[in-house]
Amino acid sequence: MIRLTNKGTKVDFQTKHIIDYLEGQLSAEESIAFERQMHSSPDFKKEVDDIRFIWETTATLKLHKQVDKQRNWKKLSRRIAVERYQKKIFHFIRTSAAVLLLPVLVGTFSLLHTLREWNNLPIEQVEMKTACGLISKIVLPDSSEVWLNSGSSISYPKRFVKNKREVQLVGEAYFKVKSNPSNRFNVSTPEGLQISAYGTEFNVQAYEEDDRIETTLAKGHVEVSETGRSYSRILRAGEQVVYHKNSGRMEINKANLHVETAWKEGKMIFRHADMDEVAKRLSRHFNVDIRLEGKELYDYTYSATFTTETLRDILYLLEKTAPIRCTVIEPEQKDDFAYSRRTVIIRSIP
Repeated sequence: MIRLTNKGTKVDFQTKHIIDYLEGQLSAEESIAFERQMHSSPDFKKEVDDIRFIWETTATLKLHKQVDKQRNWKKLSRRIAVERYQKKIFHFIRTSAAVLLLPVLVGTFSLLHTLREWNNLPIEQVEMKTACGLISKIVLPDSSEVWLNSGSSISYPKRFVKNKREVQLVGEAYFKVKSNPSNRFNVSTPEGLQISAYGTEFNVQAYEEDDRIETTLAKGHVEVSETGRSYSRILRAGEQVVYHKNSGRMEINKANLHVETAWKEGKMIFRHADMDEVAKRLSRHFNVDIRLEGKELYDYTYSATFTTETLRDILYLLEKTAPIRCTVIEPEQKDDFAYSRRTVIIRSIP
């Protein structure tokens, strides 16, 4: 037992007080007095140091005893098992990928080889014809759309290759070209005229029996040129270029789009058309031969719109508007058992 005077009060610090000090259970005043005593008494300080060593050692042992060895081992074992499983999965995936990659590579090589051979094969040409009195709609390999008028035909490759989009037209067609700025779309006629565009809508009338070819632009721009010649004309929307076959001359005029393209909707529209033009269009639409007799017929002009009228209906209306007489000669069987075409004779009445 040690006695200490603190502010006139004697304090006895025993072994339990040293433990309380080490555990921080003394009051502030007691701790100050305790530390003053350690500084003033070497023997007391040595006793405190000895007890501190034993106390700290005992505390460490308590911590060791609190450790759940079995629980920690289980956690460690689970972690090791998970890592081993992950490694097995990784090796399995890597091996599977290597095994699967081989047939993929072989299949890709085979596909490329097949495509190369396929591209080298001759391209099959497709030809579509429209019977007289009918209108057909065609979708080309590049998704461009074509309306084919009565008595017309179009030919094109079954697939477009090598950046070429080329079709051949005989007759009349309306083109709605799929836009492709890097791949020009060309329409060729038997007379060597070429209409080119990248993506637009236009109408081409190129019947072999006509002495001219007409190209009418509905949207965008098109270029019209003769094959083998550098000279060309550029059309803008609402314009029409007329190519005269005999002279090779081209002229550009304003066009009535409704009149020029109404045939897509099954209509025939005439605006100040002469009898020769009327007869020509009726002949194609109804698949008949029309003969004009009398020079006076060529002085008449007609403006009319026909939709569902029959040939006889139209001929009757023509007779009501001018001094003419229309006679229909029905088909007759010939010696070879074939039938002649129906014929219409239009005469002027004096």
